[in-house]
Amino acid sequence: GELAQMANAERKWGVDLKVVPMKNWQRGDWFDATGLPWRDPSPNMRSLNAATLYTALAPFEASKNLSMGRGTDAPFEQIGADWMNGREMAALLNSHFLPGLRVYPTRFQPTGSNFAGKSIEGIRFVLTDRDQFSSGRLAMELAVAFEKLAPGKIDWQVNRFLIGSQAVIDAIKRGDADPRLLADQLDAQNEKYLARRARYLLYQ
Repeated sequence: GELAQMANAERKWGVDLKVVPMKNWQRGDWFDATGLPWRDPSPNMRSLNAATLYTALAPFEASKNLSMGRGTDAPFEQIGADWMNGREMAALLNSHFLPGLRVYPTRFQPTGSNFAGKSIEGIRFVLTDRDQFSSGRLAMELAVAFEKLAPGKIDWQVNRFLIGSQAVIDAIKRGDADPRLLADQLDAQNEKYLARRARYLLYQ
């Protein structure tokens, strides 16, 4: 269609691109509003909760010393490490009253991926209001909390391509960043992309 031709021309892909729109769906719908059965889009993406939290946790995925819950019954719904104090981390995050989210300490032993076979402390996330939840805010809250409570444990440069902003990484490394301001900064940097994307959206 016309949108596919526009995207092909802008990106100079040189391919016969066909985009097939869905029926009876709009941008504001959550998946469970469709009545369709959940099918894991990836082996470790086992629930809508995990998919909702994923974009907040993905910026740290390159870290070899941080578990994303892979090898447990709740990947991307909990994280942990051998350097993490779960109670301390949960208390700090909850003290910031993150919209739509509560955090509690946990302990788990992954059967695979990072820390396979090792019991580690961590935190688990409970979505209390997914419409209020901000994945960008949680990502920045986690980054600042990591650096405050366990300075130097996260290699920020290895996660540079996931976080997407050297300025934000530099602010995190200074140790005194305000996570709300960092989230706003990332949102501002994203505005140009959102404006460019708008003309290609199939669903309102």
